[in-house]
Amino acid sequence: MKFGVIGEWEAGAGPARLERLAEAESQGYQAVWIAVGEGVPATAGRTLFAATGLAERTSQVRIGLYAPLPGDLHPLRLAEDLAVLDLVSGGRLDWAPARGADPEALDIVLRAWQGDRFSHEGARYAFPELTCWPLPDQRPHPRLWFEPGSGAPGAADAQATGALIHAGPEAAGPPADFQGAARMALICPLAGAGSAGPEAWLEVLPEWQERWAPEWVLVWPQSGSADEAEQAESQRRFAAGAAALSA
Repeated sequence: MKFGVIGEWEAGAGPARLERLAEAESQGYQAVWIAVGEGVPATAGRTLFAATGLAERTSQVRIGLYAPLPGDLHPLRLAEDLAVLDLVSGGRLDWAPARGADPEALDIVLRAWQGDRFSHEGARYAFPELTCWPLPDQRPHPRLWFEPGSGAPGAADAQATGALIHAGPEAAGPPADFQGAARMALICPLAGAGSAGPEAWLEVLPEWQERWAPEWVLVWPQSGSADEAEQAESQRRFAAGAAALSA
């Protein structure tokens, strides 16, 4: 079981957020994800630049991007931009298109990453035969994570695709309909204290590891909060407890 941290990229987020998330590497986390905050336009630049900034500030952690597909960006351009991010990070990109992602756009991105010439005629997009460059560093493509029910596109490679599940420390565990995915990541919202504080999560994780064996636990300090100090403290406390748990 590996641990990561998610930082929400809402209006007002800036260098302090990136520095806190980059510090996660030295705290022992193995992944750092950027998520788009509620009501924030899912433009390419806002999230991709933040994820690129994390890639430049770190050397080992996985770099995750958890965001809706930008409706104002052609999927071929999105394929190119994500491939560049994977190259810049040295093959560390994990991509989690949020629920409601356009299946047509997702399929175009994945076909573009194959490196073969292809054409497309669909409900929203149409283009003649072409080759999309550059290709991502990871083959056949960066790791993909889909929420249950969203459905991975047919072009996705099953070995590079996993289930992304939102959970709570008082729940019995992942929902029964996660379909037995070979790879599973749990998103765990951290509060400062109480039933959703770092210590509460750490108490339940050994049981979850035994029963469901998630590959990743991704903690999300104070989701929706702009208090950077509180988020930093929750991030630090969970990292300290996870280190003791792994010892």
